[in-house]
Amino acid sequence: MTLLLETTGLSVRFSGLTALDGVSFRLDEGQVRAVIGPNGAGKSTLFNAISGYVTPTSGSVLLKGEELTKLSPHEIAEKGIRRTFQNGGLFPELTVLENVLTGLHAQTEGSFLDILLGRAKAIESEAAMIAKARDLLKLMSMDHMADARAGDLSGGQQRIVEIVRTVASDPPVLLLDEPAVGLSPVARAQMMEIIQRLAGEKGVGILLIEHAVELVMAAADRILVMAAGARIAEGTPAEIREDRAVLEAYLGHA
Repeated sequence: MTLLLETTGLSVRFSGLTALDGVSFRLDEGQVRAVIGPNGAGKSTLFNAISGYVTPTSGSVLLKGEELTKLSPHEIAEKGIRRTFQNGGLFPELTVLENVLTGLHAQTEGSFLDILLGRAKAIESEAAMIAKARDLLKLMSMDHMADARAGDLSGGQQRIVEIVRTVASDPPVLLLDEPAVGLSPVARAQMMEIIQRLAGEKGVGILLIEHAVELVMAAADRILVMAAGARIAEGTPAEIREDRAVLEAYLGHA
């Protein structure tokens, strides 16, 4: 497997409070790794430390061997780590297709003047971006909604479009923060299929925070279990189901 993302001894402390305590793991190409644990376990802090929204006190974050620890969020995103947020949003007045195209703006060729004057280079680039956006929507079984107003979609559909927009720029690593929260069982199943499709068909390495245990067990290749800011277990879904430390710390019984 090709190693994409690796953390080593990653720690975050706030005024003496340890929010993240020496967490190490690796994420390979095409792998889905879930991060689970009770509230306050340090899951969101881990995401924030990886994506640059908090600066680690110690440890390292490597993307394809390149150190990212001191970079800003936009610099880390440019390197290839993209993330969604629990309360992420679309542009409600734009169509689904137009929302996805906003994730492709950095790939548009030609200057602003080329676009303004309708030069061939800009027109060809725009046509290529539209084709790519439609292909992504088709991959996610959302192509039939391309011309719908984003604000008219259900919560689950909006969540899917947000993921499509996030992966439009072909990031090698995707951090998904509770993508199934508030979704119906049917929408959760669809979300699981999308996560597996992104990993399996596009080779994206996916790091997933999710409280829907059934989705985690079905979609994840490996699971990292956290409590009180530290890693307490790691393994396959089958191994995690039987881990005594997990049963005690996460599920509340042995």
